[in-house]
Amino acid sequence: MTTITRDELYALVWSVPGVEAATRLKITDSYLGHVCRALEVPKPSRGYWRSRDTDNAGAVPELPAAGPGTRRSWKKGDAIGFARRRRPKKLKLSAPQKERPVLAPRMKDGSHELVRRAEDDFRTAQTGSDGYYLKPRRKLLVDIVTSAVGLDSCLRFASALYNRLEESGHPVEIATGSEILIRVDIDNYDEAVKPDPARPDSPLPWTPLRPTVVHIAGVPLGLSLVEVSEKQHLAYAGDGNFVPASQFNRAEFVGYTWKTYRKMPSGRLKLTAYSPFYDVPWRHHWIEGPKSPLEGRLDEIVAVLKAAAIDLSLRLEKAGRFFT
Repeated sequence: MTTITRDELYALVWSVPGVEAATRLKITDSYLGHVCRALEVPKPSRGYWRSRDTDNAGAVPELPAAGPGTRRSWKKGDAIGFARRRRPKKLKLSAPQKERPVLAPRMKDGSHELVRRAEDDFRTAQTGSDGYYLKPRRKLLVDIVTSAVGLDSCLRFASALYNRLEESGHPVEIATGSEILIRVDIDNYDEAVKPDPARPDSPLPWTPLRPTVVHIAGVPLGLSLVEVSEKQHLAYAGDGNFVPASQFNRAEFVGYTWKTYRKMPSGRLKLTAYSPFYDVPWRHHWIEGPKSPLEGRLDEIVAVLKAAAIDLSLRLEKAGRFFT
């Protein structure tokens, strides 16, 4: 199948499991999900086929009507947002751009518009199954994963970063549905501490619907901000509550108690920048230390992102994929 329409894709993904549908299209199951999102085609959730075998799957959702900007078809090798056989614009990041992009307005308190729009969702969010990280109800939000305790510092740094990028002429936005841009898997552990393969961390309770990207001379780079978790020594203080073992006073506590180690949000932030193209990988991260806040490293971060955009543009050109 060289080209598949929205109707054909809808019929395919609801007739056979995702792995089989992806095999027919000669792509991976995860990439099939990106194609479905780009064409706004609903896809069965995990467990659908098992539930259908027991007649508990429920009704199949209808294919929504295509909007003015909805893609009507897709074919393998068609990278949405790219065009073939055109020379890419040369990247001269050190020189001022002739046309400044339209930037999101900065709020009076310094908050970036993307952060301002998401703030209420995060402040009213409940925690996920882990009991620490927030799980907003909406999915179309800026890419931030944090606990309630770390929320203020996370929002503050996100605004500072997005504002600095836009002051340099690089707009930040939530990716639109007209491009197949992926969000890579993001974890919440400190890279200096290797995870225990025998006791893997639980997945983060919330991920955004679309990646947050910065456009540098037309090249999109993904940005994800996560509060790092770390192992902490805790003491049980009753009623399901744990406190740091160093702060627990046994003389003031009546009843049975014990001490344990748990992974908990640390208040430190990790910024991950990555290539949003599934077949052209790149990733870099910055992690806060006790004496190295990320807000003091904004110039370094912007410089790395500029260099990455140049490298990514050359690799995309080599692969025969050029920006329009």
